[in-house]
Amino acid sequence: MSRPLEIIPLNQLPLLKEGDDLAGIIVSRAKKLGVGIRNRDLVVMGQKAVSKVEGRIIDIGDVSPSKRAAKIAKKTGKTPGFVEIVLRESSKVLRADKDAFIVRTKGGATCLNAGVDKSNVMGDTTYALLPQNPDASARRLRKRIRQITGMQVAVVICDTRSRPFRKGQVEESIGVAGLNPLIDYRGQKDLFGYTLRFKNVALADELASAAELVMGQGRERTPVAIIRGLSRVRFQNHSASKALVVNSEEDLFRGTL
Repeated sequence: MSRPLEIIPLNQLPLLKEGDDLAGIIVSRAKKLGVGIRNRDLVVMGQKAVSKVEGRIIDIGDVSPSKRAAKIAKKTGKTPGFVEIVLRESSKVLRADKDAFIVRTKGGATCLNAGVDKSNVMGDTTYALLPQNPDASARRLRKRIRQITGMQVAVVICDTRSRPFRKGQVEESIGVAGLNPLIDYRGQKDLFGYTLRFKNVALADELASAAELVMGQGRERTPVAIIRGLSRVRFQNHSASKALVVNSEEDLFRGTL
C-alpha cells in the first residue's frame, strides 16, 4: 500500500532577518508542530525567506540610478531606483514598456522585474532581491538540516512567476538541492504501448506549486512547507535548477511572443 501524500505547512515562523539560521528555525518549528523532519522529506520554501536571511534586501532610496535606468523608467512608468536594481540583477532586457518589464536574470531565468519584489518586505522603499545563487542556497540549507537532524532531505526554493498565455501566477522552483528536478518519461510506454516522446515533467516546479497551496502569498506567515510521501522523486546529491531552463533551440514557442 502506498503512503499518503502530505503537504504540511510550517506556519507562524518568526519574522526573518539577515543572519538567521533558517534551517534551524525550520527544524525547530517542525518539531514544535509535531511533524518533525524525516528521511526523504521535500522541504519547499519561498524565495523571500531565503533572501531575507541572506541579506538580499535593498532600499532603492540608497541607489543611484544610471542614465539607462532613467531612460527605461520613462518607458515603464517605474521609478529610476527600482529600474536600476532590476538592471543590476539582469543580463538582458527583453521588454520594457508600460505593460511589462521582462528581463533575463544573471542566473538565466526569464521573468518580470528580475524577481525584485516588494511584498512582505518592511519599508516603503525596500525590496527583496532573489538569492544570488539559489542552488547554492538550497545546498547550504539541505546540508544544515542534515547536520541538525541526520535526515536526508531535498530542498526546493520557489518564487512566484507569470506564464505566457495564462492568467494568474504560479510558484516555480528557482533553486534545488538533493533531487532531480525533472522526471523524464520519454522513451517509456504508455498504457497502450505508445512510446512517449515529449513527457519530461518539471517535478521541482510541481512541488513548488503544490507547496503554495498551503503557504499562501499574503499574511499567512507560512514561507515553508514539507511535502512527504511522494515516491517518484529521484533523490541525488548533484542537482541544478538550470536543468529546467530551456534553450532557444528547444523552445517550442520561440517566435510566437
